[in-house]
Amino acid sequence: MAYAITADDLAFHYSARLREYGIDYKGGGSFQEIEYCPWCGKKLPPPLTEEWYDRVRELGFENPWLVEDDDLPEELRTDRWWKQAGL
Repeated sequence: MAYAITADDLAFHYSARLREYGIDYKGGGSFQEIEYCPWCGKKLPPPLTEEWYDRVRELGFENPWLVEDDDLPEELRTDRWWKQAGL
């Protein structure tokens, strides 16, 4: 799994910010979220998409999809926010 997260030759998607795992669709632009590791079958931790959106909204942004990274605090641009929160 560690290789798949960093490899450029696999169609594996991982968003550290949202803790999302998935398989990229051919042609890019989207991915299919997965709940289990395709190599060992272990259940993956749940994504934190809604929790991240809630934190962005708490900062006063109505639509998290439209927020530029530069407008976010540094910790919300990476996985630091959920690791510090113990999620």
